[in-house]
Amino acid sequence: MEPQVGFCTTPDGAHIAYAILGQGSAMVLPPAHFASITPYQTVSEVRHVFDSLARYHTVVYYDQRGAGLSDRNRTVFTLESELSDLETVIDHLKLDKMTLFGAAIAGPISIAYAAKYTERVTHLILYDTYAYYGKFVSEEFKAALVSLLREPDNWLGRRAQISLGVAQGGMDYLDLIAGLIKEVTTSEIAGRITEMAYTLDITQLCPLIKAPTLVMHRKGDLLIDFKAGLELASLIPKARFVPLEGDLHYYILGDTESVLNNIFEFLGDPVPEQSNNDTGKVESLSHLVEPKPEQKKLDWLRVDNPLVYIIVTIVASVIAGAILTLFKC
Repeated sequence: MEPQVGFCTTPDGAHIAYAILGQGSAMVLPPAHFASITPYQTVSEVRHVFDSLARYHTVVYYDQRGAGLSDRNRTVFTLESELSDLETVIDHLKLDKMTLFGAAIAGPISIAYAAKYTERVTHLILYDTYAYYGKFVSEEFKAALVSLLREPDNWLGRRAQISLGVAQGGMDYLDLIAGLIKEVTTSEIAGRITEMAYTLDITQLCPLIKAPTLVMHRKGDLLIDFKAGLELASLIPKARFVPLEGDLHYYILGDTESVLNNIFEFLGDPVPEQSNNDTGKVESLSHLVEPKPEQKKLDWLRVDNPLVYIIVTIVASVIAGAILTLFKC
């Protein structure tokens, strides 16, 4: 199964690269991590996720403006600009009805679209995302990370951000994602998009959602706090909340089956036989408990002083890399 890649033009003249995969009812995935088209071609786990969704749906994904195959020249970074690009792709493909799947920064964009076009969105799926990310991160941390990311070809900035997203995922994932980001966008664009992510606030739009909504969030996610997922689910009428085990922020890597199986069940698609992965349980928000005390031991890294965690992770990865190099010699 190979995607069909095409281009559409936004009202202000930018070219957005999109891909179509599979058949069935439409499922649109706004870009969660800058670009989707290149990783599909090069990373087997990414291909597995998209191919799995495409068994039952016509999957539409695209590269964010400023990244991948889309126009790299970008100067405006707002919710309105992101929403306009999503509208352009959907209108270009003449999609009347669709499921929207928004992860990370794509969550607020998907919510904004679903609130504006209530009659067009049949289902809304949200993963490790938020209504307002900025409230969970200190101003000092935001400024430090964005500054690191915007440095030209800044290896440290990329790995600092990714280290929170992969946590215990290991060096392989850290190196993989860092390499992909370097390939699909510039340091300036990565910094500006991350800066935008902190400012997006769609809190007031959440109550306007009419579509059945599934909210999934990893309990151990250090990049986007579990509390942000809890808050988001509480703001959307009748949202189904599914807490997932683990700390890997990227739904396209690692324990992908827990995400896929919950999506299949939510949409009424055939669910493959359960593997050993924990697919999560649907829990009422009123009875949902916070992570266990031992899971909260890293909260001081996440809230009070997350820079310490970043520094420790980077130093550890460098040391591990050096040791591996010595053994290879």
